[in-house]
Amino acid sequence: MVPLIVFGLFLISCESSGSIIDSVENITEPTVDYSFYIEQTIEGVAVQREVLVHTPADFNPNEKQSIVIAFHGNGGQNDMWMNKFSSFVNSGEFIGVYPQGHLKSWNLGTEASTADEVYFLNQIMTKLETYSFFETSKVYGIGYSNGSGLLNKLAIETSYFTAIAPLASQLIAGTVPSVSTVPVSVYQMCGTADPIIPYDGGLSVVGHTFLSGADSALSWALAFGCETTPEIEMLGSDQIYTYQDCFSGKEILFHCVHQGNHSLNQSNDPDFYNRIWRFLKQF
Repeated sequence: MVPLIVFGLFLISCESSGSIIDSVENITEPTVDYSFYIEQTIEGVAVQREVLVHTPADFNPNEKQSIVIAFHGNGGQNDMWMNKFSSFVNSGEFIGVYPQGHLKSWNLGTEASTADEVYFLNQIMTKLETYSFFETSKVYGIGYSNGSGLLNKLAIETSYFTAIAPLASQLIAGTVPSVSTVPVSVYQMCGTADPIIPYDGGLSVVGHTFLSGADSALSWALAFGCETTPEIEMLGSDQIYTYQDCFSGKEILFHCVHQGNHSLNQSNDPDFYNRIWRFLKQF
């Protein structure tokens, strides 16, 4: 069974209406078998938002698959995930689903986009449910930066995800999980030298006030009834904090990247996404 992963950023909802445009078609990239569009009204204008579906060459559409939904960073494109996840998709680990942010942005309140992102995700999930390969119990999310903020928000406000990996963004103050949030496993990764999202929390240059990395991880743990004293291990000079015994068998992992910048020093870590996927697919 191939897991589904979702990556994303925090959104602030605005009044929006729309419909799904059912236009599944083959596109030029050899490992993307489908694309579809969600029509959404944003500031009174009908916008068609692309969603790529990344499948292997030997894809069997009748076999249930895990799904990873990935959300790009501010200014990014959904096809950025193609190269990052081709090895996973081609080896049958998961099907990638890559939504496109409106104006290359995700609405967290101060961004270019004012789209209702919760509505957008709801419509994406409605469309995925029409595909025979879709496994509803194996939906994962990964988000980077602005997409990470959105993913945190979506995990708090919806119940689709089994596990998420918010990368290079902590929780935004005022948007935090509670005991009413459906439990989800979390792999949070933050860099101690990130100049964009302050590791110690506070007002960011992007206009949001963030919890510190430690307080963000603890907030997830408290909401899901985890042990509040984490296990601590070292990964080179990085610290890994793991909160266990959470509701529904979930787990909260906080990966503190020593001297990590906003890219989390990915270029120096060949096991970067392998490590994240090993965590996510346990759940």
